[in-house]
Amino acid sequence: MTRSYLGWWLAPALLLMSMTLQAQTEDAATVFRKGNDAAAHSRWDEAVSEYARLSRAKVQAPSLYWNWAQAALGRGRRGEAMWALMRARDLAPQDATVMREVERLRAEMGLDPSEISLGFLGDARLIAQRFRFDAISIVLFLASLGAALVKNPRRLLSTSCFAAGLLAGLPLFAGAWREPRGVVVQKDAPLVDTPKTEAIALSNLREGEVVPLLGEEGEYVRIQDASGARGFAHKADVRMIGME
Repeated sequence: MTRSYLGWWLAPALLLMSMTLQAQTEDAATVFRKGNDAAAHSRWDEAVSEYARLSRAKVQAPSLYWNWAQAALGRGRRGEAMWALMRARDLAPQDATVMREVERLRAEMGLDPSEISLGFLGDARLIAQRFRFDAISIVLFLASLGAALVKNPRRLLSTSCFAAGLLAGLPLFAGAWREPRGVVVQKDAPLVDTPKTEAIALSNLREGEVVPLLGEEGEYVRIQDASGARGFAHKADVRMIGME
């Protein structure tokens, strides 16, 4: 990870972490530094353990998940790295560096773009966030209001701007109904026919693949892979993204 990238994320990220973990023995900044120090010395498991502590404490910071992804790659867990990068992307959709790293890792793993899709509503919401459709929508609503309140109201312009504002904001609101999805974080994770330890493996899931989460039973989630096959995967093998 480059120093330039850390520079503009670190201050707000550490502030947010400190506020979130202020009641704990170690503040978030200390935990974050411990994780980064472990990663700097190639103690990847220790680094991931520290980052996971922050995640369990509900810390929401793009730099946390970016660093987690680098540590996961260091220990050869590319599926986990894909999950962490997607969490970072979800928190910072305008960050081109994160977008590029997701695409680089996807290509490296031999995954098709459709295999890391968040679904129609999820992808539409991501695009709307990336290109700031929220700001565009506000500008259009203000233009509509302005056109309606001038001395000689321009009703057609006002109506057109209002309709365009609704359309620009629609992907953001519709995205709230997107289906939950998860990333396969374990290599050769089995897709089984029933949610039991003695279940028969139907196939192996592709590491890094994004799959719809259709339900859960005990320690298993019901999913559908890219080929359309449905079955169950252990919760340890599939980590949820995009609905936090």
